[in-house]
Amino acid sequence: MEKFCCRGCEFVHGMIQGEGLGHFYDIRSNSTLRPVRSVPFEARDFGWLNERTATIEEKIPKGEEAEGDFSLEGLSCVGCVWLVENVYRRHHGALEASAHPATGLLRLRWLSRETDLPAFADELASFGYTLTPKKSGSSGGEMRQLGAKLGLCAAFAMNAMVFTLPRYVGMPEDFGFAGIFQLITFLSATLAMLVGGSHFIKRAWLSTKAGVPHIDLPIALGVSFAFAGSLVGWALGVEGLMYFDFVAMFIFLMLGGRYLQLAAIEKNRNRLQRRRPVPETMASPDRAEPVPLSELAPGLRVEILPGQSVPVAATLDSEAAEFSLEWINGEADPHTFSAGRIVPAGAIHLGSAPVIVKAEEAWADSLLSRLTGSDRAAARVPALEKLLRHYLAAIVLIGVAGFVFWLRMDGFAPALQVMISVFVVSCPCALGVALPLADELAGTRMERAGVFIREPLIWSRLRAVQKIIFDKTGTLTLERPVLLNPETVEKLTPEARSVLARLTDGSLHPVSRTLLEALGADGQRLLRSLPAAEILDMPGMGRSFGNWSLGRPGWASGAPTTDATHDAELCLGGKPVARFRFEESLRPDAIAALSLLKKDHRLIILSGDRTEKVAAAAAALGIAPEDAHSALQPGEKEALVRQLDAHDTLYLGDGANDSLAFNAAWVTGTPVVDRSLLEEKSDFYFLGQSLRFLPMMLALAKHRRAAVRTAFAFALIYNATAITFALLGHMNPLVAAIIMPLSSAISLGIVGLGLKSSRT
Repeated sequence: MEKFCCRGCEFVHGMIQGEGLGHFYDIRSNSTLRPVRSVPFEARDFGWLNERTATIEEKIPKGEEAEGDFSLEGLSCVGCVWLVENVYRRHHGALEASAHPATGLLRLRWLSRETDLPAFADELASFGYTLTPKKSGSSGGEMRQLGAKLGLCAAFAMNAMVFTLPRYVGMPEDFGFAGIFQLITFLSATLAMLVGGSHFIKRAWLSTKAGVPHIDLPIALGVSFAFAGSLVGWALGVEGLMYFDFVAMFIFLMLGGRYLQLAAIEKNRNRLQRRRPVPETMASPDRAEPVPLSELAPGLRVEILPGQSVPVAATLDSEAAEFSLEWINGEADPHTFSAGRIVPAGAIHLGSAPVIVKAEEAWADSLLSRLTGSDRAAARVPALEKLLRHYLAAIVLIGVAGFVFWLRMDGFAPALQVMISVFVVSCPCALGVALPLADELAGTRMERAGVFIREPLIWSRLRAVQKIIFDKTGTLTLERPVLLNPETVEKLTPEARSVLARLTDGSLHPVSRTLLEALGADGQRLLRSLPAAEILDMPGMGRSFGNWSLGRPGWASGAPTTDATHDAELCLGGKPVARFRFEESLRPDAIAALSLLKKDHRLIILSGDRTEKVAAAAAALGIAPEDAHSALQPGEKEALVRQLDAHDTLYLGDGANDSLAFNAAWVTGTPVVDRSLLEEKSDFYFLGQSLRFLPMMLALAKHRRAAVRTAFAFALIYNATAITFALLGHMNPLVAAIIMPLSSAISLGIVGLGLKSSRT
């Protein structure tokens, strides 16, 4: 029997098999699938796609080919590409879909005015992929440019090495083609400098102007001096100064290391295509044009759509409505606000129809404005920058000292050769190649566990973590309540299941979303077959449809109560048809994961939830009562983190109420949730429902440190030896051309084997 991590994955598996697309799993082989969680069950609005399609088709005749680019969340491999393209081809007028997992882009071609793109997007969402507008900066342009440079420099390096080899093996100077070979080598190195070397030189120059040392600085110095020295050597006929072949090869190797690093960052960035609940502009009954956030002012009325947050403290100008204050205090339970009551900034509208609110403050004065901003310390100086400063100073001093010594001993040409040799052979391969590889391998390992690294410097900071701070709701616990009696849903009559699907569809209430997931694939089939219906919301009570209702116990009969053996009931004509019980549940493996963590770390809970809930969670997890803090506002969380942090805290949170605390913590992480501001602020984020990745990530940081230290030790020995030979005047182009790539390969091997041996 198949086992699934969530109802979403179970539903998608059934969809794929039922639609005859089972070959998807053959393509995936044994690779782990990303959990889709509740994506297939969420209400979706692809109205933006109609506008985008109309814009594209505006000047294209009906039946002619149209084309557009979009972003697609959920792409991870060639199996995803196959599935997306096959689903698209089944739609009338669809011509071609080209999906790119590395960039998260989807290019569609279709027949103008004959293809229903929103229907395709809706079907695609049922498989766990969410189509979004193409985001600025999501094109992967930098990565494509770097990849093109890498390919070109590989060809230049090969040419340079091939046409230099005859000279190394004894080609006489009067050989007829010797000059042509040298010219080709020069042109290859020059093109490598223009195409690839400029990448490092430009960045090094900009960082130097800013007064910040950058890893590209020693790389730029090395290739610049080597190229300049080679030009001098060629002009003066000094063979010992000619490093053209090395210049081309070295640039290729450095670009390869940079490409690995950028690929990891770009891949993670494209997993963050999330719907943002903080609208950039808002409709207003007081204005004809949409109102930007920056123009919100006291007294201005704006419209809040379902699922959107109230950007500023505002008075409810509509009838009673339900809002979630989860962003503000971490408590997931809905709250009912009556007309005239002030709704706090950050409250999320849970109703199914828009409401009107009147702003009580400007956006700049709003709590949400502070929460969505970030003042995380950008001025931290990592150990790498300190090392680079000392390294650069030492290399420059050694190179200049060697030049002065040999200038007095043997003249200008040998002195210049010694200085160039010092700069060339001492370029930091461990920093330029091995370190990016270590980040890539460690990031890939965590990706298999559903964890995605956004900040490469996280690994050095993780080693210092002594205190792990958790938000409770949505971090230690699941985002929605767990249905304790799922058999009740299974026993419903077909009519009752249809009604339950209608009543829960499109609702943002946590209970409704849990029940919709409990209906699974059957519920989605019912919704597709049922005509649209008018659902009535009674804030604080429930929803109704005809004689049917879903809500608080006793509400349908006119006697609502909170003292009941169940939490919600489905009623027909006021009489209960089914009763449902829910409870807040800890994440799977949370107890086991925290048991491992507390052996070496202090565990702390900072929550905005009620004291009794926080105390119960702390007791279940074995966290000391004095480290379980409840009923905290965002500012109070931030103050406690600043009090606790000595550059040794790791904070896990999932909502805007954790945003200020994120600014104060040393390392931050967040689960990917439906409405989070933290994915763009965190050092890492994770999918799935388990916390078992956390001990593994902390252990991996230690293994990575050991592997990098070994690579650095080798680099130190290599540099000391190579520089000594260079200072003694024994370094020539052939030796440099061989030992530099070899040292890079050895550094890569040390890191690769070191992290491979850490697998358990």
